[in-house]
Amino acid sequence: MPRLYRLNHPQGASMGISNSITTLITRTSLFCMTCFAVSANAHTLDLSLNNDAVGLDYTTQVSQSEVNVGAGILHHQDNGDAYWGSFFVADNVNKQSGILAGLGGRLYYIDADKQNNSGTALGLGGFVNWDLPNVTNLSLRSDFYYAPDVLAFDEVKRFVDFSARVQYRVIEQAWIYLGYRNAEMKGTSGSDQKIDEGVNVGLMLWF
Repeated sequence: MPRLYRLNHPQGASMGISNSITTLITRTSLFCMTCFAVSANAHTLDLSLNNDAVGLDYTTQVSQSEVNVGAGILHHQDNGDAYWGSFFVADNVNKQSGILAGLGGRLYYIDADKQNNSGTALGLGGFVNWDLPNVTNLSLRSDFYYAPDVLAFDEVKRFVDFSARVQYRVIEQAWIYLGYRNAEMKGTSGSDQKIDEGVNVGLMLWF
């Protein structure tokens, strides 16, 4: 996978950013461990990378239900960071095993470096995963979450998080994929800012 470069900030600012990121990652990790402790069903861990950004998302299915909860982080070395907690329900479409869909929401905290804007947003949406019927182990997936102005707060006026990918099942519990992501916010300055946009490669584990 492509490597992730070091942040280029002044020393004092770098320490402050590093401490903030460490705190948020710690809280995300504690949330994930709590989810793991209360759930006895499926878990997924999804890691994506390109030269400028890294994303990590963890979800777990609540025992004896179709409800899933999770948490994630998207870090871009120049544009900023997004953190989220997720809640959604997922099931096969029309009971067809080849098409899985999920509907729900993500509560985001966005920290955009270039405009120095930050705030929260409630993105509504979900995902669709389609196992191609005539190609063994190959599938398509797309995720979309949108937070309009009425669901965006502080210095965030709108937030969009879209991704699409082609994924291949290497073994029973692991997929590799090639994808595209566009995470974009509108701040109080009125202009749009990309948190991340571009192609990535990734690995998803199911356990």
